[in-house]
Amino acid sequence: MKKTTKYMALFTIPAIIITAPADIDAANDWQVENTENLIDQINPFSSTYEYYLNEARNAYYLLSDYQQNQVRNSTTLLYYLGSNNDHQYVLTTFTNKMAAITARNSSFLRDIEEANRYYHSLTTSQQAVIPNYLYLQLQNYMENMAKMKAVQLKLEQLSLQDSNYVYNYETTMQAYQLLPYDFRMLITPLMNEKKLEYETYYSPTNNRSIAQQVINEISKLSTSSTMEQVASVRVKYNGLTTLQQNFVSNYHDLLYIEEVLRNTSYGWDPYYEDEKGKPSEYPTNIEVTNKGQMYTVVMPVSKMNRYTNTKITVSDTITLSIPNKAVRKTNNDDVLTMTIEEMNEESILFTANMYDESFEFSSYIDIEVKGLPSSATIVRLHDGGEYIATPYRKIANKFIIKTKTSAQFTATNSRVQFFDIHTDGHRYEIEQLAKRKIVSGVENGLYKPNAKVTLAQYAAMIARSMNITSSESSTYQDVHGKWYESSIESLLEAGILEQPNSNYFNAEKVVTRKEAAVLSIRLLQYAGINISDPVLNKIPFTDFKQLSTADSYFVAAAYELGIFGGKENGQFDPNGKLTRSQMAKVLYKTLQIAKMI
Repeated sequence: MKKTTKYMALFTIPAIIITAPADIDAANDWQVENTENLIDQINPFSSTYEYYLNEARNAYYLLSDYQQNQVRNSTTLLYYLGSNNDHQYVLTTFTNKMAAITARNSSFLRDIEEANRYYHSLTTSQQAVIPNYLYLQLQNYMENMAKMKAVQLKLEQLSLQDSNYVYNYETTMQAYQLLPYDFRMLITPLMNEKKLEYETYYSPTNNRSIAQQVINEISKLSTSSTMEQVASVRVKYNGLTTLQQNFVSNYHDLLYIEEVLRNTSYGWDPYYEDEKGKPSEYPTNIEVTNKGQMYTVVMPVSKMNRYTNTKITVSDTITLSIPNKAVRKTNNDDVLTMTIEEMNEESILFTANMYDESFEFSSYIDIEVKGLPSSATIVRLHDGGEYIATPYRKIANKFIIKTKTSAQFTATNSRVQFFDIHTDGHRYEIEQLAKRKIVSGVENGLYKPNAKVTLAQYAAMIARSMNITSSESSTYQDVHGKWYESSIESLLEAGILEQPNSNYFNAEKVVTRKEAAVLSIRLLQYAGINISDPVLNKIPFTDFKQLSTADSYFVAAAYELGIFGGKENGQFDPNGKLTRSQMAKVLYKTLQIAKMI
């Protein structure tokens, strides 16, 4: 016993005392290295896990105590030997939970969440046992479930009364289509419900039916109606969608009654109501004659309606509507002569003269044309012989062309297609503006929706859409002689652009969101749209107070009109750069409000 104790004491002496001979060291090294290699092969995610664990364990315990101390990765082996049973249970349980996840089960989403909860309840060492492919599969499930819930929320939030309804619907449907099939099917019933709602929104029959109810309400009003009665009808009209409002054919009656009630001294327009007390759209003492396909209207300015548009039936398919402010009061004793020549079934030539000189109206007049193909696009013949954009809108079976000057208008069937906007959220607006020759592509059938928009480019688009022209030369050194010179000058004259206090206009700078809001509101003012003062304290943007007083007005007005929304972070981002895609949405919405599209 004492001898054994003596030998044990020797082995507790520091290693330098028990140096073995060289031939013994070589054998020891081989055995230690073999054991280390076996331990390195242990992989809890591999099918050989049990084999290498047993082999490494047997090799390790055949070593002497000295050799075991030399094994560099012995801790790893002991760890797996001590926790093998626990880790095997974790791996089996998690694998079973993942295998139970299938879209065929009604508990599909619940099973995903259960597997996720179980994984996150594990310790770090237990999570290390989970194979990487199973972890990635769980992450993929969780990401797709989050995307599906986001789309579901957007579908639930879709509202016909939202000024951005069409845009919100289209972007939501694009996000829906991007979901994997199994997740898409879970919200398909809700999607079908919203799709039917969208189709109903665009249904002429449905919109006409709803609009008819408001038409009936307006027809019951008169100048003797109370302000409460008129206000009630106004609320009903404002509650209609834009498409439904287009079907309200007697809306001008409501406007006139509101104007009379605000200014009772005006009285009733004698041309507006006949002896039976029913509104009459057309004055009776304006001469219309025709010779073949040429129609001539001789209109004494003094015979125009004072408070409502003067409407003149030219033919079965053509009607003129002239606002009283379109002819200046200084012309009250003059006679305006207008001719409309039907060049062919799809082209008319309109001229306006006073004293044998071409006459330009002070505001846009309407030329209503019926009988054109519903898919037609109206363009204007330019002096150079090419067709250019002209403002117009379509209501039911009527095309309403807006003009201030004489021009030849033609109905064409054009369809523009760009290869890089199929998934763009503003594809509809881009294609509509392109069809009208307001915007164009960049190259090789591309629109480049993410490219930035310069002030020169945006000015050209606005000038085209409103048919604003100028023959003046620019005094700005960086504008004179450039392709956009006429557009810049025309918008400066119209008051849509502001004169900078410099010899340089800086037209090549990129348009910001704040600048686009200013241009939109000034465009509407130029078009004669009355804009109510916005309620500044109700604007939700977190960075709104950073704007100047002038900019606050334009941004708030653009927000209330639905031209601009905010970013996801709650900011307006006034200095954010406008892309070509965003520009199309902003310009299209502005032209809609201006009734130019």
